[in-house]
Amino acid sequence: MKKKWTLLVVPAPAFALALAFAFACSSPDRTPQADPARSVVTARAELRDLSARRTVTAPVIAYKRVYVTARTAGQVLEVHFEESERVRRGELLARLDTRRQQAQLRQARAAADEIRRQYERNKVLYGSEAISLAELELLGGQLEEAESQVDFWQVEVEYGEIRAPLDAVVALRLVEVGTTVSENERLFTIEDHGLLVVRPGVPELDLKGLQKGQEVDLEFDVFPDQSFTGTIRRIFPSADPLTRLFTVEVEIHQEQTPQLVRPGYLARVHFTTDPRPDATVVPPEAILSRDGLTYVFVVKDGETVEMRQVETGMERDGWVEILSGIEPGDEVAAGNPEVLSDGIQVSVTGTFKRYGFRE
Repeated sequence: MKKKWTLLVVPAPAFALALAFAFACSSPDRTPQADPARSVVTARAELRDLSARRTVTAPVIAYKRVYVTARTAGQVLEVHFEESERVRRGELLARLDTRRQQAQLRQARAAADEIRRQYERNKVLYGSEAISLAELELLGGQLEEAESQVDFWQVEVEYGEIRAPLDAVVALRLVEVGTTVSENERLFTIEDHGLLVVRPGVPELDLKGLQKGQEVDLEFDVFPDQSFTGTIRRIFPSADPLTRLFTVEVEIHQEQTPQLVRPGYLARVHFTTDPRPDATVVPPEAILSRDGLTYVFVVKDGETVEMRQVETGMERDGWVEILSGIEPGDEVAAGNPEVLSDGIQVSVTGTFKRYGFRE
């Protein structure tokens, strides 16, 4: 007996629907899964000192240094001071042999006295019309010339006394008793140690951040564990033609220093050329640049990030200054910001650390 087969024809849309229904009934329950959270390290926006500093060295010198020279030639008869001793203005440092000048002075005085007596007699004769006015005036001229000779030799005698021109310390003595010196020869170097300065050279690019009256930090090799403060006293108006550096004079106040600073000490001067003491900063790894704008991703509650536009300033010492957009204390993503987007979920895996830069 032959079997009979019946062919069932099902329309295509109905077949697809039935196939989907059968697959759904035979498979376990499935739900869509969310994208996994991005792993990020974070950093806190903080306040840091991003001031630019330059350290230069220069020797300490006395602001007032005077080279005392001989104003006349002669042999040294007396020397009253030596190195490190203090002198007062007008005190006698040394005396030269001026016996020749004194003899000339006595001769000039005698000649002037004789002419003065003649002039007085001729004034009486002129009053009685015994001589003319021209004769009296001629003698008056001779008297004036004689008196000028007295003044000249008086100064020459005074030049034999070498006196201190100011209150100072004898830094160098170059003569001894018995030495014969010539005119304008240096005898002493004296210095006023009440006002000491250092005069380092500074490049022109750093000069714009300096001004008169600005305080600077000083260090001395002889006092390695102590800090000193100086003040910019003046800035020279032109650069040195050889070094192209501008001289900045820094004043050291001796009465304010914990140790006695002496001329010749080597000073290290720390200039703040671009002061930025309280800058809000983040690591440069947190910065995203896109379409000419700058962004950071602020982490919210440790779960999501908010893309926020910021304005940046100076980048220095491994940090970027933020002028606006975030505040100190805000937590930002500090690595691979280009893979993040606004509002996505994140997983904080650590804190960003910066090494190798000044604190």
